[in-house]
Amino acid sequence: MNERRSVIHWTELPEDTGPLATVSAVYRREAGRLMIEGHDGRWVVIKGEEIVGIWDTRTEAFAVADKRYPLEPVFVKQILEWEPLVRLPMKWYLWRNSPSQS
Repeated sequence: MNERRSVIHWTELPEDTGPLATVSAVYRREAGRLMIEGHDGRWVVIKGEEIVGIWDTRTEAFAVADKRYPLEPVFVKQILEWEPLVRLPMKWYLWRNSPSQS
């Protein structure tokens, strides 16, 4: 039986090497502490290498991010012990990585 996982533990999150590398590293580094402190399920706002704050809802987190950093990129993420896996359709993946599509 080939069972596909739909979640991964936060400790298995891969290192990001793209434009979100810095904020992703901050999240991976701090996630364990945040969960120990009881923030599992809450929303964190990260700007650069700083945790701006933690809120109970996505709406609150985005409202603060928009007010403090209008028109600037900000990382808003739910703090989760088990992260949902997002699978992209194979057709998109093949198209995106095909050298002939450049």
